[in-house]
Amino acid sequence: MSDARSARVLRWREAWHSGDAQRVAALYAPDATHDSAKVAAAMPSLGGRTVLASRDEILTYAQRAFARVGWLRFEFLNVVESENLSVMEYARLASTPHHIVSWRFSNGTASL
Repeated sequence: MSDARSARVLRWREAWHSGDAQRVAALYAPDATHDSAKVAAAMPSLGGRTVLASRDEILTYAQRAFARVGWLRFEFLNVVESENLSVMEYARLASTPHHIVSWRFSNGTASL
């Protein structure tokens, strides 16, 4: 397990902890993608796809996440980083059951 926490990783966690969907979306480039199996369930209007294809879709996803679970906290289990890539494994703590998830961020693209 790594204790290293870059400013990039801490900004990501703090944005989600804030409950502010605008703050979360601001972390992403306008044309960023976010790939997660949770997308299809959270946004059925996307026809089952699991990839969000813009900052606007990421904003909607974050808004729905906060509406669905109320608050979120992330406990890092492992963090591996390079200059332009962060891969995080974390336990998600929320008002709904938590999951252990791996999240990868690279050049404005996030995926699970």
